[in-house]
Amino acid sequence: MSGPRTDAFAAFLGVDVTGYGGGRAEARVRVSQDHLNPHGTAHGSFLFSLAGIALAAAANDDEHSGVVSAVHIDYVRPARPGDDLVATAELAERLAKEDLFVVRVVHGDELVARASGRANRRVRQAS
Repeated sequence: MSGPRTDAFAAFLGVDVTGYGGGRAEARVRVSQDHLNPHGTAHGSFLFSLAGIALAAAANDDEHSGVVSAVHIDYVRPARPGDDLVATAELAERLAKEDLFVVRVVHGDELVARASGRANRRVRQAS
Protein backbone atom coordinates (compact mmCIF):
# COMPACT_ATOMS: atom_id res chain seq x y z
CA MET A 1 0.00 0.00 0.00
CA SER A 2 1.33 3.41 -0.85
CA GLY A 3 0.88 4.66 2.71
CA PRO A 4 -1.39 4.30 5.69
CA ARG A 5 -4.72 6.04 5.54
CA THR A 6 -5.62 8.24 8.48
CA ASP A 7 -7.81 6.53 11.07
CA ALA A 8 -8.99 9.35 13.32
CA PHE A 9 -10.68 6.99 15.79
CA ALA A 10 -7.51 4.92 16.20
CA ALA A 11 -5.57 8.12 16.85
CA PHE A 12 -8.19 9.24 19.39
CA LEU A 13 -7.77 5.94 21.30
CA GLY A 14 -3.96 6.14 21.10
CA VAL A 15 -3.73 3.10 18.81
CA ASP A 16 -0.74 2.79 16.45
CA VAL A 17 -1.50 0.80 13.30
CA THR A 18 1.19 -0.87 11.19
CA GLY A 19 1.24 -3.24 8.24
CA TYR A 20 -1.82 -1.94 6.40
CA GLY A 21 -3.24 -4.23 3.74
CA GLY A 22 -2.12 -7.43 2.14
CA GLY A 23 -4.42 -9.34 4.44
CA ARG A 24 -2.48 -8.54 7.62
CA ALA A 25 -2.15 -5.63 10.02
CA GLU A 26 -1.22 -4.91 13.63
CA ALA A 27 -2.66 -2.38 16.04
CA ARG A 28 -0.75 -1.55 19.25
CA VAL A 29 -1.73 0.38 22.34
CA ARG A 30 -0.89 0.70 26.02
CA VAL A 31 -3.98 0.48 28.25
CA SER A 32 -4.47 3.80 30.06
CA GLN A 33 -6.88 5.04 32.71
CA ASP A 34 -9.05 6.41 29.89
CA HIS A 35 -9.63 2.87 28.56
CA LEU A 36 -11.01 1.35 31.77
CA ASN A 37 -14.43 0.13 32.81
CA PRO A 38 -15.79 0.51 36.39
CA HIS A 39 -13.97 -2.73 37.36
CA GLY A 40 -10.59 -1.14 36.61
CA THR A 41 -9.88 -3.33 33.56
CA ALA A 42 -9.88 -2.49 29.85
CA HIS A 43 -13.42 -1.80 28.67
CA GLY A 44 -14.84 -4.45 26.35
CA SER A 45 -15.72 -1.81 23.78
CA PHE A 46 -12.09 -0.65 23.83
CA LEU A 47 -10.85 -4.20 23.12
CA PHE A 48 -13.50 -4.55 20.41
CA SER A 49 -12.34 -1.28 18.86
CA LEU A 50 -8.70 -2.36 18.95
CA ALA A 51 -9.56 -5.62 17.16
CA GLY A 52 -11.78 -3.77 14.67
CA ILE A 53 -9.07 -1.22 13.86
CA ALA A 54 -6.60 -4.02 13.04
CA LEU A 55 -9.24 -5.83 10.98
CA ALA A 56 -10.12 -2.74 8.95
CA ALA A 57 -6.46 -2.01 8.27
CA ALA A 58 -5.85 -5.59 7.08
CA ALA A 59 -8.89 -5.46 4.78
CA ASN A 60 -7.67 -2.41 2.85
CA ASP A 61 -4.82 -2.06 0.38
CA ASP A 62 -4.00 -0.17 -2.81
CA GLU A 63 -6.14 -2.52 -4.91
CA HIS A 64 -9.10 -3.26 -2.64
CA SER A 65 -11.40 -1.30 -0.37
CA GLY A 66 -12.60 -3.58 2.41
CA VAL A 67 -15.68 -2.64 4.38
CA VAL A 68 -16.12 -4.62 7.59
CA SER A 69 -19.60 -6.14 7.72
CA ALA A 70 -19.45 -8.41 10.78
CA VAL A 71 -17.31 -9.00 13.86
CA HIS A 72 -17.60 -11.55 16.65
CA ILE A 73 -15.33 -11.29 19.67
CA ASP A 74 -14.55 -13.54 22.63
CA TYR A 75 -13.02 -11.92 25.70
CA VAL A 76 -10.56 -14.35 27.27
CA ARG A 77 -8.83 -12.46 30.09
CA PRO A 78 -8.84 -8.89 31.38
CA ALA A 79 -6.30 -6.29 30.35
CA ARG A 80 -5.11 -3.84 32.99
CA PRO A 81 -3.66 -0.33 33.05
CA GLY A 82 -0.13 -0.34 31.67
CA ASP A 83 -0.62 -3.53 29.61
CA ASP A 84 0.81 -3.27 26.11
CA LEU A 85 -1.71 -4.84 23.76
CA VAL A 86 -1.14 -6.01 20.19
CA ALA A 87 -4.05 -6.89 17.91
CA THR A 88 -2.99 -8.89 14.86
CA ALA A 89 -5.50 -9.35 12.05
CA GLU A 90 -4.81 -11.99 9.41
CA LEU A 91 -6.72 -13.11 6.35
CA ALA A 92 -8.13 -16.59 6.99
CA GLU A 93 -10.25 -17.15 3.86
CA ARG A 94 -10.66 -15.29 0.59
CA LEU A 95 -14.12 -15.75 -0.88
CA ALA A 96 -15.54 -14.43 -4.16
CA LYS A 97 -16.49 -10.98 -2.85
CA GLU A 98 -15.48 -10.96 0.78
CA ASP A 99 -12.64 -11.90 3.09
CA LEU A 100 -12.77 -13.65 6.46
CA PHE A 101 -10.26 -12.62 9.12
CA VAL A 102 -9.02 -13.83 12.50
CA VAL A 103 -7.85 -11.22 15.01
CA ARG A 104 -5.86 -12.04 18.14
CA VAL A 105 -5.41 -9.45 20.89
CA VAL A 106 -2.49 -10.33 23.14
CA HIS A 107 -0.54 -8.94 26.08
CA GLY A 108 2.88 -10.54 25.73
CA ASP A 109 2.20 -14.25 25.32
CA GLU A 110 -1.26 -14.08 26.92
CA LEU A 111 -4.39 -14.08 24.79
CA VAL A 112 -6.74 -11.28 25.86
CA ALA A 113 -9.38 -11.58 23.12
CA ARG A 114 -10.00 -13.38 19.86
CA ALA A 115 -12.22 -12.04 17.10
CA SER A 116 -13.41 -13.17 13.71
CA GLY A 117 -14.60 -10.73 11.11
CA ARG A 118 -15.87 -10.43 7.60
CA ALA A 119 -15.11 -7.64 5.13
CA ASN A 120 -16.72 -6.99 1.78
CA ARG A 121 -14.01 -6.58 -0.86
CA ARG A 122 -14.37 -4.02 -3.65
CA VAL A 123 -11.94 -2.81 -6.26
CA ARG A 124 -10.60 0.52 -5.03
CA GLN A 125 -11.60 3.47 -7.19
CA ALA A 126 -8.75 5.70 -8.37
CA SER A 127 -8.60 8.92 -6.37
